[in-house]
Amino acid sequence: MSLNRISSNTLFESNIGRLLSRQAELIATQDQISSGRRVNTAADDPLAAGAALAIDRSIAELDRFELNANVLGNRLNLQESNLAQAGDALQRVRELTIQAANAPLSTSDRASIAREIRQIRDGLLGIANGVDAAGRYLFGGAQDDRPPFVDSPTGVSYVGDQVQRRVDVAPALALADADPGSEVWMRVPTGDGRVAAAAAPGNTGTGLVGTFGIVDAAAWAAGGSAGYRIAFSSPTAYEIQDAAGLPLVPPQTGTYAPGASIAFEGLQLRLDGAPAAGDVFTVSPSARQDLFGTLDALADALEAPATTATERARQQNAIFVALANVSAAQDHFVDRRAAGGARLAGIDEARALREATSVTLKATLSDLRDVNIAEAASRLAQQSTALDAAQLSFQRVASLSLFNYLR
Repeated sequence: MSLNRISSNTLFESNIGRLLSRQAELIATQDQISSGRRVNTAADDPLAAGAALAIDRSIAELDRFELNANVLGNRLNLQESNLAQAGDALQRVRELTIQAANAPLSTSDRASIAREIRQIRDGLLGIANGVDAAGRYLFGGAQDDRPPFVDSPTGVSYVGDQVQRRVDVAPALALADADPGSEVWMRVPTGDGRVAAAAAPGNTGTGLVGTFGIVDAAAWAAGGSAGYRIAFSSPTAYEIQDAAGLPLVPPQTGTYAPGASIAFEGLQLRLDGAPAAGDVFTVSPSARQDLFGTLDALADALEAPATTATERARQQNAIFVALANVSAAQDHFVDRRAAGGARLAGIDEARALREATSVTLKATLSDLRDVNIAEAASRLAQQSTALDAAQLSFQRVASLSLFNYLR
């Protein structure tokens, strides 16, 4: 039988090492309780720490989505407000146009109406050049650091671009920003939105354009892509021609009666007054033109001399065309507002999606990283008791020596 000698130094070092280990465990548990986290460093649980870091990044991304959505929502709400103001202004233009067309006004009265219409036009230009809370031009597309609309003696021109940004507002969901100004203000439908009717500028009679529209969509679609002309060979006889002025095959002719409707190729047009030989009236697919040009043309027509019967008819036809174009512009702004409203609804849906995703991620993160307070408190008490016992036992062992025995 052999005896192994344990030196006092080895005994002390061994016990001190165990005591320090118990103290480290106790301090780690205290840190968990004070921080509320089970995983404070990657060494505590490498797998959980890695998963928690990925979830932290996902939550931070949701926060960024929320900031994006707030900015986009502010811009879309501003667009809604601006378009609502534009719609109110156009309603006033419509009222003035009806007044100018129906009331027995004098030349000065119509000039006063024209001045108000020009003021409204300038106000609409100010709305079109509106800025958001950050000072960026709302309708400039990607070129939002300068006014997108420039006024000149020849009319308003658009100097922005056609870019419509898409903004990420939720995972895998991007919504369009405010519409570029070219689509809102410069490409406004004319006529009734499908077709437009007008009297030729060179007409010498007093024929007036009345109501018009498509009555047979299939017949119109078959050959109406370029439009038609109603050409008068006498005050009572007309012929339907294509856009180039050539008679249709087979020929379509008729006898004109004031106030009667002329039906052809899926269209219907009512004329009134007394056309002269050589007068022409056109019906063509609705074109797109800028709103400011529509208002300029209306004001010019109201300011034009109207002393002869021909001039009065020309003015009335111009007012009628402008009235139809203003009505189409009102519908156009309603459509733009509806599109913006759909995107605002999309922002609300994205907010609900973000909130649901955030709740799930935070619950998962809590499971991975947060400490169970009751379990940790129980463990702390156990570790504290174990440390106290180890310290007492070490004290007893440390006091054992041959000198104490001999004494």
